[in-house]
Amino acid sequence: MNGQTKIKKVMHSFHEINRGFYSVLNNEIAQLGITVKQLLVLRTLKEEPDISLGELAERLQVGCSTMSGIVDRLVKAGYLFRERSEKDRRSLLIRLTEKGAEKQKECDNIFIEQMSKILDIPDKDLEQLLQLHHLLIEKMKTKGAEVKNDE
Repeated sequence: MNGQTKIKKVMHSFHEINRGFYSVLNNEIAQLGITVKQLLVLRTLKEEPDISLGELAERLQVGCSTMSGIVDRLVKAGYLFRERSEKDRRSLLIRLTEKGAEKQKECDNIFIEQMSKILDIPDKDLEQLLQLHHLLIEKMKTKGAEVKNDE
């Protein structure tokens, strides 16, 4: 197998795994009345509270107008609230409400439960898989740019 074919096979494999994760997540959380993007917003705000709309859009790699619509719907649902920044009164910070934190935890628990089949893979194989992923991430880094690692 030549180099180009190997690269295409690796890319296809990652694409299929990503589709599988997304499909499981989407199918499960849709029943809870939330989208994958909305869950990612809740998860990001849990990990990084008090960030601006622009920072949130950048982290999730969507435009500010798209993020604004997602945040508006989450605010309306009672999962988020906006608050003026103490440091910069012109800036609005976005925070999880208690209801939003509960929804994020509920969705994550369901996703973990659905993905628990991964634990059928022997520990040594999982560890090797993670090492190979780390190696690929390192190989894909370019001068001045890094692949975001969401551990």
